[in-house]
Amino acid sequence: MGIYDLAIIGTGTAAMVAAMRVRSAGWSVAVVDHKPFGGTCALRGCDPKKMLIAGAEVIDATGRMRGHGVVGDVRIDWPDLMAFKRTFTDPVPAKNEHRYADKGIDTFHGEARFTGRTSLDVAGTAIQARHILIASGAEPVRLGIPGEEHLATNEEFLALEHLPPR
Repeated sequence: MGIYDLAIIGTGTAAMVAAMRVRSAGWSVAVVDHKPFGGTCALRGCDPKKMLIAGAEVIDATGRMRGHGVVGDVRIDWPDLMAFKRTFTDPVPAKNEHRYADKGIDTFHGEARFTGRTSLDVAGTAIQARHILIASGAEPVRLGIPGEEHLATNEEFLALEHLPPR
């Protein structure tokens, strides 16, 4: 059983900042995540979305400048754009794990389950901590509305292999 000053559930930006700050103050720290390390913003939200927006902005700017000195057709090659996005997102989990390891922060993969006020179970490993920080972010929620079958969550959209038809 590991005994820590702080156990953090989640590995996004908030978790990373908290882990690094308290570790630099001399605390022992463990981080836990059941998804690849990096959190929503870096892997399934803000950052990969920016890659897609950049492509859309090129299309938009080209359309607005057509007839004003810009000629030619521009289109999105979805598989190539998604491959470009992955050049940013794929290295994140390993980089984050190395950052944690370099600072002496222990990492655990799996769903964290509270077994007491200051204890967790992660895939059969018991973790004890003086403090536990829940920094697990948010999860998309189904809306339960007509037509919902036509909607995609951020994770589903950012994993599409083909651009959906209009």
